[in-house]
Amino acid sequence: MFKKSSFVISLWVVLGCLSGLFFSSFYGKTDLHIPFYHNISNVLERTSPSVVNIWTIKKWRGWQEQSNEFGFKFNRRVIKTGFFPNGSGVVIDKDIIVTNFHVIKDAFSQNQQLIVENHIGKTVQAQVVGFDIEADIAVLVIIDAIDLKPFNIRKNIDGIKVGEPVIAIGNPQGLGQSFSKGIVSAINRTFNDKKGNFIQTDASINPGNSGGALIDDKGRLLGIVNVISSTSGGNQGLNFAIPIDTVIEVYNSILDK
Repeated sequence: MFKKSSFVISLWVVLGCLSGLFFSSFYGKTDLHIPFYHNISNVLERTSPSVVNIWTIKKWRGWQEQSNEFGFKFNRRVIKTGFFPNGSGVVIDKDIIVTNFHVIKDAFSQNQQLIVENHIGKTVQAQVVGFDIEADIAVLVIIDAIDLKPFNIRKNIDGIKVGEPVIAIGNPQGLGQSFSKGIVSAINRTFNDKKGNFIQTDASINPGNSGGALIDDKGRLLGIVNVISSTSGGNQGLNFAIPIDTVIEVYNSILDK
């Protein structure tokens, strides 16, 4: 009886060791998330200077409490000025920003001042160079130099695969340099009446992310975030980006390159 029990125990130990070796080898070779998440901080550090926040300086009439020489307080109508978050943008070339047209549409039509903010909080005025309403892409140029770095663009955009890890970077709700991770959920999506095929992702995207970057695990630009499919107006995991080859094609057309 003792010999039989010893044999059974020894057999289980051997099987346990073999299974441990098998699974450690298996996951070591196939788990795509481990190297991606270990490397994510380095990727974000390299790409932060390539994403900007886009603001509008707006003026509006408001009330301000004042006092006269006798100490009586009263409210007076005044013109107030403030920064309002519009969205995000990506650096394509030196001093050149690409974003969505809908990000700057109101500011452009109302002749409001556009402000670009870089990853360390420095701001500079920007002007609209041109836009394509159908493609929902606009090109801006900054007036003065600040610390910006053009994106490394992924060349083999057709090689994007469903399940590939991605990161979205942008300015949701005015919270600049916000990052969210996810995967490519689908490719070549069409969305309502919008022009072109889209990359679908489940990376968390909210209002303000528009015009921001969708990058791969090496920090290469895959596309610019464009639209959220949501019944609530917030992230529901159905988010879309314009592929970078479409962005570059429209960009070149706007600049007549």
